[in-house]
Amino acid sequence: MKEIRDKIAALISSYQKQLDLYEQIRDVGAQERDLIAHGHLDQLLLVLQEKEALLKEAGAEETQIRSTQDFLTRHFELASFSIPQLKQLASHRYHQDIASLEAVVARLVPVLELLEEQERDNEALLNKYLEQVKGYSADHLQAKRAQRAYKPSKQ
Repeated sequence: MKEIRDKIAALISSYQKQLDLYEQIRDVGAQERDLIAHGHLDQLLLVLQEKEALLKEAGAEETQIRSTQDFLTRHFELASFSIPQLKQLASHRYHQDIASLEAVVARLVPVLELLEEQERDNEALLNKYLEQVKGYSADHLQAKRAQRAYKPSKQ
């Protein structure tokens, strides 16, 4: 009994850590949007490195989650991990633990959906920015400067 409760608690903990990391990634995504909008690509690269580190950390939690889910799936003889099935098959003594698990997953899902939308929006914004600056290559900008140098200044 204690081993199962410990596994469910570990799963809750891993999901909570992921939730915290994904909320940090959401904040980084807001920074990305602002940096793209203002054309600060050098700073954007630094922010993307920070985001990559957070994603790597979240991935490590995902590995732990899968391992714990596999254990619980085998223990409760489930075809695949499912919280509703777990609730049905687990004895009453685990119901509060499973309810806590369900609550943290319920908080995680909308954050993941928001991150997906944010990622699409940031990618579209970056593509739009790159399309705009495409016409302003170094040669093009140099030619414009040269053109202005030969125009008589208005006095």
